[in-house]
Amino acid sequence: MKLSVIVVNYNVRAYLEQCLRTVFTALEGIEGDVFVVDNQSTDGSLEMVREKFPLVKLIANAENVGFSRANNQAIRASDAEYVVLLNPDTVVGEDVFHKVIGFLDSHPKAGGLGVKMIDGTGHFLPESKRGLPTPAVAFYKIIGLTRLFPRSRVFGRYHLGHLPEDDTARIEILSGACMFLRRKTLDAVGLLDESFFMYGEDIDLSYRITLGGYENWYFPEARIIHYKGESTKKSSVNYVFVFYNAMAIFAQKHFTRRRTDLLSLLITGSIYLSAAGAIVTRFLRRALLPILDFGLLFLVPWLLLRTRGEALGISDQEIRALILQGSALCIASIALFGGYDHPVRLINVLKGIAMTTLVALLFEWASGETWRGIAVIGELALGATVLTLTARVALHLLRVRGYSLRSLDRKRVLSIGSEDENRHALALLWQTHFGLGRQKQMSISDAEAPDGLGLIRRRIRKHGIDEVVFCAKDIAWGRIIALMEGLRKTKAMFKIAQPAREFVIGPNSIESLQDLDIMELHAVTSGAGKRTKRLVDIMASLLLLVLSPLTIWAVKDKEGLIRNAWNVLLGRMSWVGYRPGPERSLKLPVIKSGILDPLIGEEAVSDSMIIRANTAYAKDYSPWQDLQLLIRGFRFLGQG
Repeated sequence: MKLSVIVVNYNVRAYLEQCLRTVFTALEGIEGDVFVVDNQSTDGSLEMVREKFPLVKLIANAENVGFSRANNQAIRASDAEYVVLLNPDTVVGEDVFHKVIGFLDSHPKAGGLGVKMIDGTGHFLPESKRGLPTPAVAFYKIIGLTRLFPRSRVFGRYHLGHLPEDDTARIEILSGACMFLRRKTLDAVGLLDESFFMYGEDIDLSYRITLGGYENWYFPEARIIHYKGESTKKSSVNYVFVFYNAMAIFAQKHFTRRRTDLLSLLITGSIYLSAAGAIVTRFLRRALLPILDFGLLFLVPWLLLRTRGEALGISDQEIRALILQGSALCIASIALFGGYDHPVRLINVLKGIAMTTLVALLFEWASGETWRGIAVIGELALGATVLTLTARVALHLLRVRGYSLRSLDRKRVLSIGSEDENRHALALLWQTHFGLGRQKQMSISDAEAPDGLGLIRRRIRKHGIDEVVFCAKDIAWGRIIALMEGLRKTKAMFKIAQPAREFVIGPNSIESLQDLDIMELHAVTSGAGKRTKRLVDIMASLLLLVLSPLTIWAVKDKEGLIRNAWNVLLGRMSWVGYRPGPERSLKLPVIKSGILDPLIGEEAVSDSMIIRANTAYAKDYSPWQDLQLLIRGFRFLGQG
């Protein structure tokens, strides 16, 4: 056996399916086999592999044993001359395995090899080639010098930024996302260290390969797509702790005691600084507009009114208090109407300001104030409208990520493939987007022409294309990779329509007819859905607690009603959730456990009925549906 391909999977079924399609295509003409080690996935990955890839040697773990141990299981079962550890969120070109094997056969001292990786937007991934994270290199990365001077031989050594991305070169550290290994080398230096659950194991093994007298190589002639972290979200606080703890394990294992103490101190500080940074960044990303609105709605009116306070008979202190209350009310109203949801919708902002103005006018009328006060309210409302809309338009024009005024549901799409495949891809996207904007098609002959890349680039620019969809049934995987890399500066999103017409896959997205329940506009986990569902929960809990002396007698479990009302009020549960039942092939959006479910009162129901009811609830959520279920299942509100 020449090559064993090893893929460790955890709940990324669609990405795994795409990866395996490319792997088997790339293995044509090579004596090889494919292992999939599944770490207790619950998304139908096992069933998919058994049904669609019967040649795969499947290892189904009863628990999540981690990346290192799972890979070692397959390595021990393999008798191939070379093994490649491959992430499931990768796409392999047809010529990758042939080129790599040819290089390894001609370089007997090469114990490990990494290829050129690009992400889902076509950009080069610097982790394709890395240097050894010595205390100095780690220090430069931790304090940010690596990011400031990425091409420096000293400060940019973590990613070997001084080495051109298209030059073959010896390197120190390989990436675990795609790691070719000579079996003879593994027999000499050992397998992956299983004390690393996730992250760090590739650094450790790469270092041991060089210590054993072998070489690690970066080979950019072979290219793959790596969607980079579909099963591990790298912006999370948990990722920060796991990653830096892996660095600490590596330091303790390989460096001297004095150097380890210094690096451990740096790593410990980095863990808490990075975790704090992740929390602050996430908060600022979500709170940017409310903070901006508050500053504008408080500062500008205060500067305007303070010069007119004497004429209005209001002191400076009263002006500040009045504007503070008005600003808080306005921000709360904007939030209630979805003015801080993504994508940004100006109509929701106007609804919030209109509500605030109405409340202020009613209060003014009830207090018997003069027309002058009403005029001031009108001026403030007009000012609030101008300020809030200007802030959002400015963020849009500055292209601040996440604040575009373009609707996510009306994207302009260019599909490249045969007429039949283009039609199916666009039809699928139309349904999963609740409609599209401009739809353009390009034939295979145009895409494969000598100037195909330039032609696509001009189409993107001319029609303002947001997404480019490559039909994998018509275009070779390697050609797709080359086109994505060549089009990376267009800032378009790239997606791949699968040959079986079930999925359209892109970075951070999997679109299929089974994904209709997770669309932003109507889903239970959309911004508006989460907000209204929580509002219904709070209002219902308060009402039930206040009226409990009367309502408690209509409920079977009276103590349970009070307990459930408190749990829902505190956010531990929801009044309505999914009916427990079989797992779908693609999991539903995560919501809190419910006291009631969409099938309340119905006992003898089939698995398919449960799936349909849960899917419908997630896809087309409405607060009125929750209220109807609360009324219908009132006597069950105390159930555990």
